[in-house]
Amino acid sequence: MKETPIFEEVFSRMLGLPGFWLKMLVGGLLSFVPVINFFAFGYLLRLSRGVRRTGHLALPDWDDWAGLFLDGVKFAVVWLTYWLLPLLLAGAISAVMGSVGLGALSWLVLSLVFLLAPILFSAALYRYNRRNDLQDLLDVVLIVRMSYGAFPRLIIPALAFAGIFAVAAPLYGFAAFFGFAVLIIYSTLSFRAIEQRRTVVL
Repeated sequence: MKETPIFEEVFSRMLGLPGFWLKMLVGGLLSFVPVINFFAFGYLLRLSRGVRRTGHLALPDWDDWAGLFLDGVKFAVVWLTYWLLPLLLAGAISAVMGSVGLGALSWLVLSLVFLLAPILFSAALYRYNRRNDLQDLLDVVLIVRMSYGAFPRLIIPALAFAGIFAVAAPLYGFAAFFGFAVLIIYSTLSFRAIEQRRTVVL
């Protein structure tokens, strides 16, 4: 897939994949339980690898549970570094700004980072999947460049992730797993299209 994918088309095809809802159900249930959710993380990592390798939408099977758990640990490293850490830093900065009377501006900073974190994470995950080497996550400048180049394409799925989580927050396990699946599938296809056109060096 060399052309830029259209989010609505990708989303529609994803919902129509055989066994989609059953696999989302399993992942959502696993995502509710700490440590157990590493199996769900591992599934998401395998999902991103498969889409990156083939350029097609396909859902992996729930098998090789030991391998899933190990993959989940690797996924968690990417998520902690390029999603949670930026949010924690933004939260700390926001708290400081709020304490000196800049409450409105502090919420703007936090909201902006909350929107950008999924894009940064998606770029880091795509970069990691190139060689499955965690050392590639140290190339922060390149990952930021990738995020900047893909920003116009990924703003919609980033908003979709935020919307899914906001609407289904009480069912956070399902919301997180489904939202991640949507984000990962579309962002991987988008980065793959960019890579094939050689507009960004990955």
